[in-house]
Amino acid sequence: MAIRKTSKPTPVTKASPSKSAPAAVTPIRNSAVPPKAAPAVRKTAIVTHEAIAIRAFEIWKSGKGGSSLQNWQQAERELKGL
Repeated sequence: MAIRKTSKPTPVTKASPSKSAPAAVTPIRNSAVPPKAAPAVRKTAIVTHEAIAIRAFEIWKSGKGGSSLQNWQQAERELKGL
C-alpha cells in the first residue's frame, strides 16, 4: 500500500461565528414547569377471606347493610381501601 502525498496541504481555517453550526440540543430542561409525572400506581392491601367475613358480619349486625352480597362487597371496599 503506497502513501500518496498531495502537492499542497489544505489550510485549516476557523469558522466564522455567522457560519457556525446550530447549537446542539441538550436533554436539560430550562423551564420552571416540571415534567409530567408518571401516573401513580394504586396498591391494594392484601386482605384475608376471614377479615372480609368478619367485617361483612359487623355490617349485617349493625342493621345498616343490605344483602349478604352487598355487605361482602362493602367489607372488601372498606378493608382494601378502594
